[in-house]
Amino acid sequence: MATTRQLFDIGPEIAYLNCAYMGPLPLRSAEIGARALAAKTTPWKITVDDFFTPVAALREALARIVGGDVDGVAITPSVSYGLATAANNLVATVRPGSRILVLAEQFPSNVYLWRQLAQQQGAIVDTVSRPADSDWTSALLEAIGSDVSLVAVPAVHWTDGTVVDLTTVRAATSEVGAALVIDGIQSIGADPIDVATLQPDFLVGASYKWLLGPYSVGFCWVHPRHRQGQPIEHHWIARANSQDFAGLANYVD
Repeated sequence: MATTRQLFDIGPEIAYLNCAYMGPLPLRSAEIGARALAAKTTPWKITVDDFFTPVAALREALARIVGGDVDGVAITPSVSYGLATAANNLVATVRPGSRILVLAEQFPSNVYLWRQLAQQQGAIVDTVSRPADSDWTSALLEAIGSDVSLVAVPAVHWTDGTVVDLTTVRAATSEVGAALVIDGIQSIGADPIDVATLQPDFLVGASYKWLLGPYSVGFCWVHPRHRQGQPIEHHWIARANSQDFAGLANYVD
């Protein structure tokens, strides 16, 4: 019987299930990574296309996985970077006196920045308590009211794997005009997600769990209404026409 075991360095005595911690890197990926690292030993062979073609392919692949468009996908170094980008572009959404909803024991990267944003805007971070029946969706729906300006939640809670029904939550946030930021790192690659249907303001993720990729590669999908916003740093390679090395001093906004 054909299996996928031969794609990994996983012996027959190992049953590895802990991709929520760290996904195993396929042997083929390790080979490609080693080849890319070795390319730096002969930098005169590295061309302009080498900066852009692999990134374009990665963005296309990520767009397919999350059901979004390529233009909405940005490559980031981590989930926290994507979340910081979201916070930086949702300042006007968070009204003074409004509430930002998070879940109890949510991963720190998806809490600290909302505390800062709330302090900056005169808002409140409201933590939804863990329900006795582990039904985070119902608990969230009870907490979403007209004074909620932003809901920042995981698709799957990192401590116990409980699932949030994002479709239902999105409907509730839309009804009150609240933004929705989804941390998808614990589920993307294992559980289907479709941003075209969900229409979150931001969806963030990283490659090292269920996507079976390396560390230091994250991404975010950004809703079209936020795509004219501000980055958290002004990197040259993310600008239009950056592949034209001879024209990099022709600055664009």
